[in-house]
Amino acid sequence: MEQLTIEIATPEDKELLLALLPKLNARVVNKMQPQPGDSKLSFVEIAEQIAAKGGITSMGDPSEWQREIRSWDRELDGRKE
Repeated sequence: MEQLTIEIATPEDKELLLALLPKLNARVVNKMQPQPGDSKLSFVEIAEQIAAKGGITSMGDPSEWQREIRSWDRELDGRKE
């Protein structure tokens, strides 16, 4: 016996699947109800929400960050700049 976890997008698809279970000698073992705040947003949807709120402003200047990080680089053996 195997157990599967299945996500269903629409109530119509859920009803169709439940109607097929007896024909497949299968049954529902555990019904999980979606919890509030338990949304399954895609990366694109999350990025769009961040952009709609004005984006990320705490990051600073990426060029300045890169210059700072590169200043930490050590000279490799046998190489001179």
